[in-house]
Amino acid sequence: MATSRGRDGRSGKNIVIIDLHVHTRRHSGCSRIEPGDLIEAALNRGLEGLVLTEHGILWREDRLAVLREEAGAKGLLILAGQEITCLEQGRRKDFLIFGVARSLSGNQSPAELVAGVHGEGGVIVAAHPFKPSRLGAGYHGIGEEIYDLDVDAVEVLHPEHNEKARERAAAAAREKGIPATGGSDAHEQERLGTFATRFLDPVNSMPDLVRGIREGRVEPVRGRAGGRWHARPAGLAGPAGTAC
Repeated sequence: MATSRGRDGRSGKNIVIIDLHVHTRRHSGCSRIEPGDLIEAALNRGLEGLVLTEHGILWREDRLAVLREEAGAKGLLILAGQEITCLEQGRRKDFLIFGVARSLSGNQSPAELVAGVHGEGGVIVAAHPFKPSRLGAGYHGIGEEIYDLDVDAVEVLHPEHNEKARERAAAAAREKGIPATGGSDAHEQERLGTFATRFLDPVNSMPDLVRGIREGRVEPVRGRAGGRWHARPAGLAGPAGTAC
């Protein structure tokens, strides 16, 4: 991967900006992003890395290798995680999974999913836990159940988290003593990198990324024009979107 564009004034170590929540047409039918278009789009947004988190499937390493090699030659790190949805009583409860080497199923309870991910050495992030449901009541996410689950981080900055949702997600992270992350949940190129996560130590592999989240060496950031980034208080408004 290429050198980082900034440095952490506290530690002197490289800072890496990664969009942890990205979907492509290859494995997520609701996305309009062609995998081959990701690289230039990500670089234009000032990203240094991204994670493909397709719905219910992990990219096969051999299929990812060509894309990863092309991206690496241009200074962009591409990794693969997955987004898993557990359905309970008609509610969607979404999670981002990193560091598990196989596709997982949503046919289990959130508690079972958390235990399984940890059993395989991975980390699990509560995706947009307080995103308002399109049905008009409740959440398109785990909601208050986050306090009962041993998740490793909370996705606080997300395009469909309104001010109240961000405040509640940030409060959950603080009260549980776990890190907050940001991700674009991009299904269109224009949305890529609207939110991302700053890693305070170099990330060159999935084990590096897992370690950064597990050790809390991350913070959510919002993208700005010209590839600049800044941390955002959870209560501030951001761009709207229509991800699935």
